[in-house]
Amino acid sequence: MKAQSPDKATVLKWNSLITHWVGWALFFFFIVSLLGIALRYYFIGVVPGFSFNDLKHGHSHAAMLGWAFLAASAVLIIFFTEKHRRTGICRLSLILNVIAVLGMSISFPLEGYGLFSISFSTLHLGAAYLFAFAFLRDLRRSGEKSLAISFARWSVIWMCISTIGLWAIAPVSATLGCLHPLYFMSIQWFLHFQLIGWFTFAVIAGLIRYLEFNGKEMTFKPYTFPVIQLSVILTYALSVNWSTPSSVLFYLNSVGVGLQLYGFYLLLSPLYASLNSTILTGQKWMIFFLKFGVAMLALRVLIQFAVVVPAVAEISYTLRMFVVAFIHLIMMGTFTFIAVGLLGLTKNLSCVKLATTGWLLFLCGFIITEILMFGQGVMLWSGLGFIPSFHHYMFWSSILFPVGLIAISVAQFGPAILPIWKKFIFKPFKFRTI
Repeated sequence: MKAQSPDKATVLKWNSLITHWVGWALFFFFIVSLLGIALRYYFIGVVPGFSFNDLKHGHSHAAMLGWAFLAASAVLIIFFTEKHRRTGICRLSLILNVIAVLGMSISFPLEGYGLFSISFSTLHLGAAYLFAFAFLRDLRRSGEKSLAISFARWSVIWMCISTIGLWAIAPVSATLGCLHPLYFMSIQWFLHFQLIGWFTFAVIAGLIRYLEFNGKEMTFKPYTFPVIQLSVILTYALSVNWSTPSSVLFYLNSVGVGLQLYGFYLLLSPLYASLNSTILTGQKWMIFFLKFGVAMLALRVLIQFAVVVPAVAEISYTLRMFVVAFIHLIMMGTFTFIAVGLLGLTKNLSCVKLATTGWLLFLCGFIITEILMFGQGVMLWSGLGFIPSFHHYMFWSSILFPVGLIAISVAQFGPAILPIWKKFIFKPFKFRTI
């Protein structure tokens, strides 16, 4: 049965919802950048009234459950729910998630894991499940089958599967303690399937869909998706190997990263060729961000493949500098720039010069901090010590993140705020001339 086209009022409501959705995502991204600056400053000064771990929890929760969750879900509903809109249920999911992330952004820095932070985290799970239910139902009702649909569907399924780790943390810590391997395995379960499954699959789905909407026909091997799916499962073994070292786990991960390398070669080859096609139209910088994000995805896969070497596998989870750099590579290098490119090309993010300048500042901050962290990790691995003034360099280069996001936010919200500003700020001070 052919879906009915939505009326004008529904379209306006939907467009307003997407505007708010992306706006809140940017707001939480700015909060993440401020908390990140505070964490960097801890190594060169004092942040009175806050502990490092509590700020770290606030930073990570706002990043993954605020910016990344909202950006990933925005990409999915923009590209996959055009004819099956659920404005009411999506708005409720957004409201619940905003309340939850605002609460976590405040409660985690103040109390760490406590009554309020855990309550807001639980509220986020409710919002996430609500979104998952509505989105998966719409995909099923659409009846469409394609590689993009498979990635979209499984991105949300992996998101739901990842939350099993969160539900396991409380009973495991209560019965076995926070130092038990199962406790660390639960945390790594959540992180692995969020980063490698939910976030990565969501932007891949959006990218394939965008290229299809631009008339590009891409041919993928029929086993591309199953190979990548299997690699997601097997590469979790490395996370388990961190808390429970085992040669079996090492070999399982080696098979997983080998399959991942092959699967993403089959996927990215036609995708990158399409990105270089002249059929694509739009802001040149947004196309560049898409290409950069895809290149970072390829780099992530290559780095993961390097852990087939036992010595590299060991340092990949024992040197904190490598771990942080790798997570930032996934969250900022791959996920953020592909999502930004897609949201910009669909005109849901501002593409004016000020916004582009902001994203370029953000890009410079990302490149500098990644070089510093990976470089410092290599030096520690080689026994060469610390880069002189390393933490000062990290702090000052990280300032580029909030500065860039301020420029982006002004470009995004300025046109809507300026009329209100003129009406309520400037107008009362106008004097009549006689």
